[in-house]
Amino acid sequence: MKILLISVNNEMKPYPVAPLGIAYIATILKNKGHSVYVLDLCFAEDDYVAIEESLRKFSPDLLGLSIRNIDNLTFRKSVYYLPRVKEIVRLIKRLTSAQIIVGGSGFSLFPEEVLRYLQLEMGIVGEGEISLPQYIDVIIHGGEINDIPNLCYIKDGKYTRNNTLCSVEPFTPKRELLNNNKYLELGGMANIQSKRGCPFHCTYCTYPSLNGNTVRLREPLEIVDEIKELNSEYGVDYVFFVDDIFNCPEKHTVALCEEIIRHELKIDWACFATPKGMTKELALLMSDAGCKGIEFGTDAGSRKTLKAIGKSFTIEDIAFATECCNSINLPNAHYIIVGGPDEDDSTLSETFSLFNKIEPTAVIVFVGIRIYPNTLLYYKAIEDKIIEKDQNILEPVFYISPKIDRDVLLQKIYDYAQQSHNWIVPGLDIRCDTDMLTVMRKIGKRGPLWDMI
Repeated sequence: MKILLISVNNEMKPYPVAPLGIAYIATILKNKGHSVYVLDLCFAEDDYVAIEESLRKFSPDLLGLSIRNIDNLTFRKSVYYLPRVKEIVRLIKRLTSAQIIVGGSGFSLFPEEVLRYLQLEMGIVGEGEISLPQYIDVIIHGGEINDIPNLCYIKDGKYTRNNTLCSVEPFTPKRELLNNNKYLELGGMANIQSKRGCPFHCTYCTYPSLNGNTVRLREPLEIVDEIKELNSEYGVDYVFFVDDIFNCPEKHTVALCEEIIRHELKIDWACFATPKGMTKELALLMSDAGCKGIEFGTDAGSRKTLKAIGKSFTIEDIAFATECCNSINLPNAHYIIVGGPDEDDSTLSETFSLFNKIEPTAVIVFVGIRIYPNTLLYYKAIEDKIIEKDQNILEPVFYISPKIDRDVLLQKIYDYAQQSHNWIVPGLDIRCDTDMLTVMRKIGKRGPLWDMI
């Protein structure tokens, strides 16, 4: 079968991110003998021209539409992506009668709502490497779709979702269908996955619903081989590990770092991490293996707010993780969210005090938390009357603590960030000049760039 996979994401801020999920799906489909073409709209000057040309050249039997994000998650600077996607779907329907099936992390958070909004009938929630090939087999050979995991559909106006399965072992995807050179040029790095799944239970987080709570690990040697291929085939000299938490479990992190060192792999990299369990020994090993930056998913800066969002670490863990990095000059950033549950004047002051004391390389601040269905935060938002029960929150809605006036909150964040050289606040346009980032990319700067503020 001829299958056209379309990545609709065209967000370039703070940097473009290659559609790794599509690369995984394309690999599975090609291995099963299907003809696959990828249309990545990230760099398309005109959606209409790119789609029309791809349909004319490839004439697919099936289209897979990947939605990475519903919006940009930024309060007061919110951008809602689905109206553009709806126009893309309308265009595709005008140009071809081929069936459309939709997936991706953004879709998976609101499957029924997105299907109805886009006026589509079929989708895949979460991991699609098993589900999509099974669905294609049904199209070709006939059969029932009721037992295909992760499949969801609307028939005669009724929405149905099959059982959820999160058990795909991560593997090495084929990247030849992606514009790897363009992503390296404009994004400054390639993305790579060393595991799937997250064992933690943060109240707002969607990762467990997308990839499950069971952590599935790749063999370190396999990961090293993938990095070698990226370097030799595409000139990639900087990678970002997109795992939810790179340093958990620690044993796997150590094994991967040791494998990188053993192979004398001269490549720089960065990762997401948790402050919990960070040690000076681990930070030093990561640095020796080429790590040039750690992004901690810290999310709060007071005991009260950490507890309210379900974090498993403490203020002391945050401080020690930063010390582990600072002691060896390893750049480190903390992502925090202000205005979450139980935020008030006192917790905000504690947050300011903490990060002023520990002095990380950067503090990247978001105001308010995007509310997603079926999370603990969703029910908290109903309880606090921020949203109504059964309210459609497909269009962005943010939780901001009723214990603090939001205008006062924004002003305090603005004032503090302006005088704090290492604070970055995208929603308030503080130290996130996209023109400057573009210039830095053009002169060959790699990595996330927050270490250069």
